[in-house]
Parts: sequence; C-alpha cells; structure tokens
Amino acid sequence: MKQTLLSFKRVLDTLLEWLVILVVMLMVVDVLWGVFTRFILNSPSQLTEEIARLLLMWVALLGAAVAYGRSEHLGFDYLVAQLDPAVKKLLALVSQCIVVAFALLVMVYGGFILVSETLAANQVTPALHLKMGYVYLALPVSGLFMSIYGVEQFLETAIDDGVSLKLDTDPAVD
Repeated sequence: MKQTLLSFKRVLDTLLEWLVILVVMLMVVDVLWGVFTRFILNSPSQLTEEIARLLLMWVALLGAAVAYGRSEHLGFDYLVAQLDPAVKKLLALVSQCIVVAFALLVMVYGGFILVSETLAANQVTPALHLKMGYVYLALPVSGLFMSIYGVEQFLETAIDDGVSLKLDTDPAVD
C-alpha cells in the first residue's frame, strides 16, 4: 500500500508542479509584455495588469498546495520535536485531520459556493470580461489538492511501522 501511495503522490506532485510552472511562465510573459508595451511601444496594454493579478491568485493557491504536499509549509515544530515519538505521531495525525477538514469545508465547499454564486450573479472582470467564478475556482481546486495531500500524509503516517514521523525539523538541529 505504501508503494501505491508513493507512486500516486509522485504523479500528483508532477502534475501540480508543472501546472504551477506553467502559470508562473504565463505570468512572466504577461508582465514582460506589459513592460514592453508600456515603455517600448508607449501604448500600455489594458489587459496585462488584470491577467497578472488573476494568475497570481492561481499560483499562490496552487503553490500553497505544492508546499503542503512537500511538507514545506509553515509550521512551529520546536516543541513537537521535544515530545515522545508516539505523541509526535498522534499530533501529526490530528494535525492532518484538521488540515483536511479545513481544506474540505472552507476551501472546497466554501469555494464552490463562492464560485456558483459569482457565476450566477454574472460577475465579470473589468478588462477581460472573464467570469469571476472561473477566477475563484482556484480556491476549491487548491483545497482539493490540499485534501488529497492531507489524506495521503495521514495514511503514510498511520501505516508507518516505526513511530518516527516526517516533521519539518531540520536534521542539523536534531
């Protein structure tokens, strides 16, 4: 089962990382185009600022999912590192449950409510006339990825034969 989890995680990591790379590349091209049209052509593009802002929202939320999947998210683990390994494991399992619950309830469920209400209200962006629901779709998509990563980390921690955990502690400190 552990091999299946690892191979699934590798596929998900690759997909999500390439998606983030693509969005960042699009954002770089967009900003460069904005600079070029403003300072070289002396005719600033009306769309580049809005495109960059929308892409930044997507890259921030998807990047947060990537960071959580790699266990590189912000954490306060100094006190946890001082605990007994069995307590560490229990705290990790509880923490992963809380993250999954938050991601599912707030990001996925709340995000889909936000998306559906803005689509129903026909809200559009000023320059692109893109429906805001598509922009806000970044929230439930990111929440779904975080939920998947949280479940994967929970299962990995739960089926770990030893009691040692992959916490965000620096090996040099240990």
